[in-house]
Amino acid sequence: MLVDTGCSRSIAHVSCCKAWKKGIVSMTTVSGEEWQCEGTGIVRFQFSGGAFTTVRVSVTAVKPLGFEFIPGMDGIKALDGVTVDARNGVRFGVEKSEFCAAANTVVAVDEREFSATYDPVTNSWTAAWKWSEGKEPDVLKNQVESYSVPPDARDLYEEELESWIKDGWLLPYDESQFGPAKGLIPLMAVVQHNKRKVRPVLDFRELNTYIDVFSADSDVCADRLREWRRQGVNVSMVDLVKAYLQIKIHDSLWPYQTVMFRGQRYCLTRLGFGLNVAPLVMKAVLNCVLSQDPDVRRGTSAYIDDILVNEDVVKTSRVEDHLRNFGLTSKPPIRGVNGARVLGLKVWGEQGGLVWRRDNEVNDVPSEITRRTVFSYCGKLVGHYPVCGWLRVATAFIKRRVNHLTERWDEVVADEELRRCLRETLDEVRKNDPVQGRWNVRGDKAKVWVDEAKVLSSTRCCS
Repeated sequence: MLVDTGCSRSIAHVSCCKAWKKGIVSMTTVSGEEWQCEGTGIVRFQFSGGAFTTVRVSVTAVKPLGFEFIPGMDGIKALDGVTVDARNGVRFGVEKSEFCAAANTVVAVDEREFSATYDPVTNSWTAAWKWSEGKEPDVLKNQVESYSVPPDARDLYEEELESWIKDGWLLPYDESQFGPAKGLIPLMAVVQHNKRKVRPVLDFRELNTYIDVFSADSDVCADRLREWRRQGVNVSMVDLVKAYLQIKIHDSLWPYQTVMFRGQRYCLTRLGFGLNVAPLVMKAVLNCVLSQDPDVRRGTSAYIDDILVNEDVVKTSRVEDHLRNFGLTSKPPIRGVNGARVLGLKVWGEQGGLVWRRDNEVNDVPSEITRRTVFSYCGKLVGHYPVCGWLRVATAFIKRRVNHLTERWDEVVADEELRRCLRETLDEVRKNDPVQGRWNVRGDKAKVWVDEAKVLSSTRCCS
């Protein structure tokens, strides 16, 4: 599209003028003409010297007053004014240089469960979940405001919520603007012992029943670790600052995520931890941002909000700048050789390479043994760790035994042999934990630990 402002020396070029938000809007000019606008879009004005500004535009089906593009006062002010000389020459800005205008390609993701759009004017992302079968509930039934908070965590819990209010993530709910609240989400505190933090979390379980999640494309932590261990030694970790809270939720959904704090109703304006689509939104937004730069895309790999950077391909400073340009703020990067936490693992440099181990302490055997507590305990011992040696076989044997001894998940087990197996396993792990090893492994040989039952099963299948 060619934009004629009345002078051949002041031509602005507009490429790919695509409306990012559709919707008919009626506008009336000073002369009384009525324009039917098809929607709104984003246009970037740029001087030949490189300076630029971004403005919102309205898109019409016909040329307004015969021109293909008319800048408004907001756009003219953003360009530092306009000058018309005696020969009717039009110049914008103090640079006295010609300018061009280019419409930004819309940066957005649209999935079955949600959509998210980047706004270059505010440099921020806004997401909206999609209701199951396109039907939103009238009112959620929950009336519980919050769950009990451990006394030793209350101060940190309330301090964190106060910071949410200060940052505008929690806003006082305005019924005059949004109507009656349609949902009350219970608040609770999650204590993260390994990080020495208390995180306020919302119980989205009722709301989640109205939002479908299709998890076929979800990442598997163990698979991502295997991919990252192939990246070599020169790697760094980049972690987003309170990643979910950097993504706004469309204000039409605020009535469904209100909370009560100190007797006042607030609405959460950001993506909440506990919403079933939140990890998918975060993954899609981050991957979309990383893909905007081919070199950044090639040199990075993300899992939810953690980014591994292969510095043989791209520098972390470039990745940080790229994230910031698309509205995502990150913490200072940590190089693997200097000691980094990588998806629950502790990684550090040693003898020219990288080694790793588990990054949390192994807890004592649970005092009350049920199938549920045994499975949880064994899961924490082996989890998603890439190497477990004999420990994975031992936990498989323990789980098989508790399955044999119980009919229900919460049935208490009084079996000394099972408790002895748990204690022996714990003692051996504390003396010589097999959950550790070289980070980047090379070679064509490996040791595989399996239990006898699986060996026999494999033999039968092969015979």
